[in-house]
Amino acid sequence: MSDNANPADAGNGGADPNTPRELARARADIVTLRNELKAAREDGDAVRAERDAAIKARDGFKGQLAQQKSDFEGKLAEAQQAVEAAKTEAQTAVAQSKTQADQAVIRAEAKALATKLGAVSPDDVVRLIDLSEVKMGENGQIAGLDAVMDAAKESRGYLFTQPVEPGTKTGTTKTAPDPKPGKAEPFDARKATPEEVAANALAAGLNPKLFKTS
Repeated sequence: MSDNANPADAGNGGADPNTPRELARARADIVTLRNELKAAREDGDAVRAERDAAIKARDGFKGQLAQQKSDFEGKLAEAQQAVEAAKTEAQTAVAQSKTQADQAVIRAEAKALATKLGAVSPDDVVRLIDLSEVKMGENGQIAGLDAVMDAAKESRGYLFTQPVEPGTKTGTTKTAPDPKPGKAEPFDARKATPEEVAANALAAGLNPKLFKTS
């Protein structure tokens, strides 16, 4: 042992020469851990940022899908409304055409019946009577026309004439005498035209050229 050695050190057995190296190593380990922790935090931040970006992108995509779905549903609803409107319009047009055709047939039948009943002017009868109660059946038969026409004849008798009944029905049949042959007037060639002269000569069996006038 050295003469200059510290008695305290000698009493404590002396300082461990490895302690400074261990401290330095420990400090280095701490720095390394801090760096690793910092890197881990940075990695965590990066992962969270990527996650947040993915969530945002997902939410944005969901929003786009929702908007596209809403737009599609709106256009589909408009298309369906247009189809229904066109269908209703077509049905209305068909119904109107059928009604107009039925009315034309009813008026024609009314005119024919008015003529049969002795109408003075069948067109006036059809124009004046109310045909709203006359209907065209599914089988094409007209219902109610006879009643309407009979009522019109009764209330508007001036539009109709009494049909002339045959004599065999009234008992006033008279037989007209046969017509008597008339007496031919003498032919006057002076007053006749050249054509009449030629025709008269031909009827008499003569040559028309002999009677040709200048």
